[in-house]
Amino acid sequence: MRKAAREIERITALLKNDRKKLIIVTVALLGIILIVISSVGEETVSEEAAAQPQSDFSESEYTAKLEQRLEETVSSLYGAGRSRVMVTLECDYETVYARDGSYSKDEASSDEKSEYIIIDSSQHEDGLVLKTVTPRVRGVAVLCEGGNDPYVCEQVSQMLSALLDLGSNRISVSKIQ
Repeated sequence: MRKAAREIERITALLKNDRKKLIIVTVALLGIILIVISSVGEETVSEEAAAQPQSDFSESEYTAKLEQRLEETVSSLYGAGRSRVMVTLECDYETVYARDGSYSKDEASSDEKSEYIIIDSSQHEDGLVLKTVTPRVRGVAVLCEGGNDPYVCEQVSQMLSALLDLGSNRISVSKIQ
């Protein structure tokens, strides 16, 4: 222990006498400290990213938010009045993963090989996500005060058809009680 203390005192005395060496050692120590700090920051960021869910909303949250926005839009339509909207979905969120593949063709046959690209994280392996597709709307039921007026029903149906890319056979408009 005393030997290490003597060495530190000797190095300190040497650095006090030579200003250039003091600057070089100080810059090197600052560099090492910055490298350590940045690597600790990267580890916490990657752990947070791994802990986050794939999508921002669950299916029920997505449906509720969509119904709320559609109710506000339908209620704003002239003649519709107060409204209630119910949306049904075909499926939950769909995740599209990246694939790596090759294709070869000769005179007699063709061969196609593909496999998912896997990301190796410290906790588990996951596929590389290209995109997450929101659920498709299967049908919409609208109850509104103006639901007994054929003009209002047609306007609501056209608007929902345009917004949701649905056929009119998947949209129902009726009068609210």
